[in-house]
Amino acid sequence: MGKYTALDDPIVDQTIEDHLRQIVAVIRSRIEPRTIYLRGSFSRGEGSVVIEGNRLHFLSDYEVAVITSHFWHRRWLRRVARQMTAQLGVETSIAQPSLIANKSDSQVNYARLVQPTIAAYEVQSTGLTLYGEYLLNRGPTLDSRTVSISSGLRLMMNRMAEAMGHLPQTTKNWENLRWVNKTILSCAEALLTVHRQYHYSYAERGRRFAELVPQLEPAVGRTSCLPDLVRRATAFKLQPSLDLYPESMPILWQLVRQACDASFRYVIEKYLKFSFDGYVEFPERYLSQIVAQNKISKRQLWLLPAPLDEQLLLALEFLRARRRPSFRLTLSPTQSTYHIVFAVIPLLFLEDNIQVRREARRWLEMLGYLKPPYADDQTEQAYLSRCVVQAWKDFCYGKEL
Repeated sequence: MGKYTALDDPIVDQTIEDHLRQIVAVIRSRIEPRTIYLRGSFSRGEGSVVIEGNRLHFLSDYEVAVITSHFWHRRWLRRVARQMTAQLGVETSIAQPSLIANKSDSQVNYARLVQPTIAAYEVQSTGLTLYGEYLLNRGPTLDSRTVSISSGLRLMMNRMAEAMGHLPQTTKNWENLRWVNKTILSCAEALLTVHRQYHYSYAERGRRFAELVPQLEPAVGRTSCLPDLVRRATAFKLQPSLDLYPESMPILWQLVRQACDASFRYVIEKYLKFSFDGYVEFPERYLSQIVAQNKISKRQLWLLPAPLDEQLLLALEFLRARRRPSFRLTLSPTQSTYHIVFAVIPLLFLEDNIQVRREARRWLEMLGYLKPPYADDQTEQAYLSRCVVQAWKDFCYGKEL
């Protein structure tokens, strides 16, 4: 096993080392950050790389985080990420994490987390410092058994949104299978958070999920293919192989949607304590439960309703980044913009009928102007999917409860 992947290949490790050095050098050419660290599957030795002759094909991203006290670096870091993606041929993200270091005690502020998110737990457990101070292991140790269920639910919604941005695809290739695989794995990860069995390692998560299957009867009962899909997805993540997915892409995506539907309903029932028949009723139920359980904001401004607080903070983020969102921000005193987006995502990913499209359009119109409905069902479905993916990128990308 190599340092960054499950492959025991020094060329792969050396290539990744060279890439990371280039990323650090470009960042330091303009700013002097406190810390630069790597997170994600490469940081824990489980990155996905395919060796094709003399060429390496990367199926995992470089997820780099930069701790700096100046928020205006964000826009430049995004440009650097695009530059490095094009230069290295590996999808690269470079972000300033919201979980930043305290200036007074030089510790990462884990203490403010009532329940740790998946991201916070994984960073502390496996984050790899590339430059600067070693901050990630300071402070109280996060217990994997306390990783929040909301974080697992949010991960599933994020994966659905990402997958919608790459559909429909009928060609079976590495890139398309990558999105299939990420979506399947998110089902297992969300279910593991419900049963307090989450772990940072894909290999260990696969083992834990296999042991958990007998306790997942409601989910497995809805789709018997779920355990096998998770087994194959785990194997693909560690050592990608086309043989792991012999199905055609349309059939494969049909299986993925079934797995997502069963897993999503299970997590919703356990976390928000409600069930639903068709997805047309989901947004209203979801949003009302979110508000009722006061799960909207952890950073309320003085005397402001939680959703309004989130909207103002969101608007401030766009102003800081000098960006204008594609959709008009809503300042609803009862609904939070990013929760509206998350409420619509499963509608368009998991169900396709005229009632669902009408409901999705109704909620999306709260966020901004939409073109008139298309007469053709497929065209309308594709248009609304593009709208919700764009809204997700504008309002929800990287946001965790």
